Amino acid sequence: MKQLGLLIIFLAIGTILSGCVSTAPTLSELSTDEAEKITEKITQFSKQWGQVSITKDMAHLKRIWSDDFSYTMPDGTVFDKKAGLSFFEDSTDTSTSEANTAFNVRVYSNNFAVADGDHHSVGTDKDGNSFSRKSRFTNVWIRKNGTWQVVAGHSSRLE
Repeated sequence: MKQLGLLIIFLAIGTILSGCVSTAPTLSELSTDEAEKITEKITQFSKQWGQVSITKDMAHLKRIWSDDFSYTMPDGTVFDKKAGLSFFEDSTDTSTSEANTAFNVRVYSNNFAVADGDHHSVGTDKDGNSFSRKSRFTNVWIRKNGTWQVVAGHSSRLE
């Protein structure tokens, strides 16, 4: 019975992964110039995202988060786009410094890239207590209809 369960799991994973196969250009078909342009664009979008706690630029998040956006927080909470926006809108923290460091973008095609890095946030909470938070994140970017958007991501606390 245990073997049957494992077989079902492997078949399910194989079925899911087979949907990931694309006829899109492979990395070898992507020019260095195009990969650099994509990297610059995603770096810019990520930097703006990293500053939203200060800038309150919710329109930016609405643009870069896909409608089926899913993000896993360090405590295991999973946010969709609506809950993620509420997280930023309802925050009682006052951030004075936000920065992405050790940032890296890997471009796999004209329409697919993965970004990761560390994020450092400094400020005060609702009670006036200072905080300095460091986390590591990974975000999956796809280009839909010419627009780069994050479809999934997660972060974990470093401290």
